Amino acid sequence: MKPTNYISLALATLVMAFSVGCKKTDKPNTFLPSIKGGGTTGNGNESETGQGGKIGEEGGVTSTDGGEVGLTGLEDFENMLMDRETFAAQTVYFGFDRSEIEPGDTDKVSTVAEALSSSPQNKVLVEGHCDKRGTEEYNRALGERRALSIRDILVERGVSADRIRTMTLGEDRPADPSPTESAYRLNRRGEFVLLTPKPGN
Repeated sequence: MKPTNYISLALATLVMAFSVGCKKTDKPNTFLPSIKGGGTTGNGNESETGQGGKIGEEGGVTSTDGGEVGLTGLEDFENMLMDRETFAAQTVYFGFDRSEIEPGDTDKVSTVAEALSSSPQNKVLVEGHCDKRGTEEYNRALGERRALSIRDILVERGVSADRIRTMTLGEDRPADPSPTESAYRLNRRGEFVLLTPKPGN
């Protein structure tokens, strides 16, 4: 065999070795959005309308040594405990591809605002969620718009903006993973997480 044939064979082997064995994924890797400065920005939705969002901040949620959950990278918010139960009944639901709060849910936001007004030491994290239809980036952007629309009403009801943080989770944490319309309805939501000071702070 000629030396050039050996070289050709070696090159062909290398090309084959690097071109097989990698599985392509349908969606990009999921990175938790920021809760610093309000999370992501941009427009997006669960539908096929074609606008995209942009992701690019750091931050997130972490567990403390005592098993309690706190926030990192939030300065005034970092020494707070997260309570998901207190405002669970005030979860706000959205229409398909909508970020405006439905009239029947504004009372829920008012209830949260009243509770915060009576406890000025507490703060709140507003999470925006979407159903799984649409791209991941798209749904993150829509989740942020939903969280911001809730924040705006809280501010209108007298809650200082510096006591509110928003976070988008897009489609990452469905309330119901079933591929049904009723599940999609439950997943298009905004949740309130009560933030309370750690004992001793």
